[in-house]
Amino acid sequence: MKSIKYLCAVIAFGACTSCSDFLEREPLTALSPTTFWNTEDDLRLALNNLYENMNISYSTDNRSADTFAAAANDISSGTYTPPNTDDTWDNCYSYIRIANDFLENYERADVTNEIKNRYAGEARFFRAYYYYQLVTRFGGVPLITQTLDMDSPELQSARADKADVWALIFEDLEFAATHIPPKSQMTDDIGRITQGAAYAFWARAALYAGTHYKFHEGSNYENYLQMAVNAARAVMDSGEYSLYPDYRNLFLYAGIDCDEHILTYRYSEADGTFNPVPRYIIYDFDCEPTKYVADNFLCKDGLPIDKSVYPVEYLPAGQEFENRDPRMALTLWRPGDDYDGAPFLPSLFSQTRSGYMFKKYGVESAFTYEPTAVYVNNILIRYAEVLLTYAEALYELNDEISDADLDLSINLLRDRFAGDPNQLPHLTNAFVEQYGLSMRDEIRRERRSEMSGEARRYDDIIRWKIAETELPRAILGIQFDADAYPDVVAGEDVILDENGFIVVQSAASRTFDVEKDYLYPLPLRELSLNPNLEQNPGWN
Repeated sequence: MKSIKYLCAVIAFGACTSCSDFLEREPLTALSPTTFWNTEDDLRLALNNLYENMNISYSTDNRSADTFAAAANDISSGTYTPPNTDDTWDNCYSYIRIANDFLENYERADVTNEIKNRYAGEARFFRAYYYYQLVTRFGGVPLITQTLDMDSPELQSARADKADVWALIFEDLEFAATHIPPKSQMTDDIGRITQGAAYAFWARAALYAGTHYKFHEGSNYENYLQMAVNAARAVMDSGEYSLYPDYRNLFLYAGIDCDEHILTYRYSEADGTFNPVPRYIIYDFDCEPTKYVADNFLCKDGLPIDKSVYPVEYLPAGQEFENRDPRMALTLWRPGDDYDGAPFLPSLFSQTRSGYMFKKYGVESAFTYEPTAVYVNNILIRYAEVLLTYAEALYELNDEISDADLDLSINLLRDRFAGDPNQLPHLTNAFVEQYGLSMRDEIRRERRSEMSGEARRYDDIIRWKIAETELPRAILGIQFDADAYPDVVAGEDVILDENGFIVVQSAASRTFDVEKDYLYPLPLRELSLNPNLEQNPGWN
C-alpha cells in the first residue's frame, strides 16, 4: 500500500510555511522545474502536504448547544471578538497556494494525460475543500486562483461575491469527480482522494450552499440543491459504498477502511501519529455532550420524547436510555453499562461537567489513568452522511419527499439495527401526518442523531438559520443522582436547576446577535494589510 507522507520537501517548494496571511509570499519554488515536475511520483509528492490540514477539530461543535468543554465557548456564548489573526484564514490560503502552484506546473510531467488529470483533480478537490472552509466561515473572500509574488496586484484583492466562490468550488469538484478514479480502482492508494470522496464532498458543499441561500435569502437555492441531490445520488449509484452493520465498531479499529468510510484522516503507529480524540473524550474536558443532544434521540416508537408513549425517566442514572433509539447508547456512554468488569460511571470531577460522555471513538484500551495511544482514523465523510444529504436536499428542493426516497436514505440508517428491540420504525409520510410531526424536523433530527459528535452540528444550525434560537439557552447536563455520586455536593460541586439537572452554563450568559453572528469577523491584520477588504457587518 502506498502511504501518504507529509514531507518537508513539499513545504520547500509549495507552501507559505509560516502561519501568516496569504499576502506574505515566498518564491514560487525552491526546486527547478527541470528537476521536479517530471514523474508521477513528483505529482504525488507535490500534493501530499495538502492532506496534512484536512483533519477537523473534534471540539468544533462546542460552538453549538450540543457539546461543551471545560469553559464556555466564545462563539456559542456570543462573546467572540475580532482576532488579530485567524488560523482558518491563514491555513486555508496557504494550502490553496499549494494547489494553485500544482495546477501551474503539473502539465510539465512526462506522464499520460489521464495521470495528469487524476492528480489535477486532487489539487482541485483540495482547493475546493479549503475555499469551502473560508466561504462558510467568512462569506465572500478574496478569490485567488494563481500563485502570487510580492508585487502581484492581486495582493490587494477585494472580497469576491460568495456566489463566485461557490462557483469555483463546484467547478473544481466537478473536475475532480470526473478525473479521479473510483475507490475500487485505487486499492493501492488507500487514503487518497477518490471519485466517491469528490462526489460526497460536492454533495455536502451544495447542500450547505442551497440551504444557506434558502433560509437566509429565500432565493437562488434550487440549482445548488439539485446539485446536492445529483452528487449524492452519484455516490449511491456507484455501488462503491454501503453502511457498516456495526455502529459501535464503525468508529473503532474493526471498522477501519470499511465501505462506509469515504474519506478519513489517517493515523499510524508506524509513523508515530495517534488520534487524540479518545483522550479528549476521557480526560481533557474537551467536548462533552449535553442534555440537549441526549433528548434529541427518539423513543423506540419513532416519536420524540414529548410525544412518545414511553415515558423518559432520568433517575436513576442511565434510566433515560431505556426504550430509546439504539444510537443513543452507542453514541453516549450509558451509566451502569459494564466497563472492564465494573459498572461505568463518569467522574464529575475529572471527566465531564455535564455528566454525559461520548462513546464514539471511545476505544476502551484508552480508558486508563495512563491513556494508551489510539490509532483509529478520524472519519471526515461517511456514506451515512451522503444518504442524509440526499434526503434533506430532496425535501428542501421540493418541500416534500416520497416514501421511496426515504427508503433509499433515512430508513436504510434505521435498518442498520434490524433485530434490535429498540429499532426505530420507518419514517414515512403517513407516520409524520398521523402524529402531527414535521417532515423537515424529522429529517434534521435523524441527521443530528446519526452524526452526533462528528463536528457537523454547528454548520447545520448556521445554514438552517436557527442559531438565533438554538444558542441562547441554558446548557444542562444529567439529572443529578445523589445516590450514584455520594461524594459530589449539590450546590457546591455542581449547580442544579429547579428540576435537578446540572447547570453547566446559564442562559443569561449566552447571547446571539442575528445581525452579525452568522459570519465570523475577518482577522484584523488582513484588514490593515489590504484596504480593499471590508469587515463583515456588525464586527467593526
